[in-house]
Amino acid sequence: MWNRLTKFCNKQFFRVLSLLLPPTAKQLPLKPKLILVFSTTGIGDCLFDSVAIKSLKQGHPAAKLVVCAHHRRPVIAQHNPFVDEVIGLSKSPISQLLLLLRFWKKRPDLVVALRVNEEVVPLGYLLNRHAFVGAVERCQGLSFLLSHPIVTLESRASKKQHIIEETLKVAFAAGGSQTNCSMVYQVKGKESQAFFSQHPMLMQKKYIVFQTGGGKAFSWRNWPVASYIQTIQWLQQYYDYQIVLTGGRENQATAFAIEAACPGVLNYAEKTTLEETASLLSAAKMLVSSDTGVMHLGLAIGCPTLCILHYRSPVSFCGPLRDCPGKNEVVELVKPPEHLSQNLPLDEMSLIPFEEVKAAMKRLLT
Repeated sequence: MWNRLTKFCNKQFFRVLSLLLPPTAKQLPLKPKLILVFSTTGIGDCLFDSVAIKSLKQGHPAAKLVVCAHHRRPVIAQHNPFVDEVIGLSKSPISQLLLLLRFWKKRPDLVVALRVNEEVVPLGYLLNRHAFVGAVERCQGLSFLLSHPIVTLESRASKKQHIIEETLKVAFAAGGSQTNCSMVYQVKGKESQAFFSQHPMLMQKKYIVFQTGGGKAFSWRNWPVASYIQTIQWLQQYYDYQIVLTGGRENQATAFAIEAACPGVLNYAEKTTLEETASLLSAAKMLVSSDTGVMHLGLAIGCPTLCILHYRSPVSFCGPLRDCPGKNEVVELVKPPEHLSQNLPLDEMSLIPFEEVKAAMKRLLT
């Protein structure tokens, strides 16, 4: 209740302020010296944004490009060679005030909102209300603060447009160049060396990584425990690979269940940072994952990846594009007929045929 009231008051305040100081569109600078990009959501979204950031830097190579990222997830931007500086931002008023003070005297010539939380939109408006580019759908109820609003989701209903292609529309409107759609994450040699020196057993045998699910908010995308166990036991029977489990706090129960049913697996769930997970994937024979941030991290790095997708997040919307640097395979749950959609099990992803999963793995492992 309190959050909704605060959100409402904030919106009304900026509605009035925008009448007094309207976000009038001026011609965007052809050669900006300083670009501030907001990319403040999840791991997967930040990886999608990495393509738009690449486009912006290639379109404005002389500009200093600063990315404002979620304070808990700056890693993606920090491993993007097209980014010159990364600033962490939280929902705290102090954090937001510090950002405003950081740029108050030397304002960015161009501000771009990519995949963002709504609360960052006023910051972009306050820093440059004449050159503030963003997607109407992403800025939601505060999109009226954009000087250059971009509509990106004409075909969202049919899921025909990939998320990366949506975000690139914003970059192109801000002067970004045409670029390939490969996501950007550059593993740092020192980080990789440090990780493998701490885990020497990973150097003794080729390994396959299983990401044991995503967050609770979209748990319908997760592969059931029984499917993981069936697949790993099949691999252990017919292939000589070490199996490594990864995941976050929400995935620990799944990882423990797999570990108990599949002796010999290495359980790294909640034991690696994102940088360490990236190092792990950089040398993996294969990654198996449902639609998670780690799946997209594997695709960005070039790790051979088996993407196990739900029809509500299909390959056309969030799966690998043709520009992915490594091999990949997709197994997607088939959407059921409308008259059967009310009687589906909660673990609907268990309906993905095991034979399709095996066939996809065989192709990646040969």
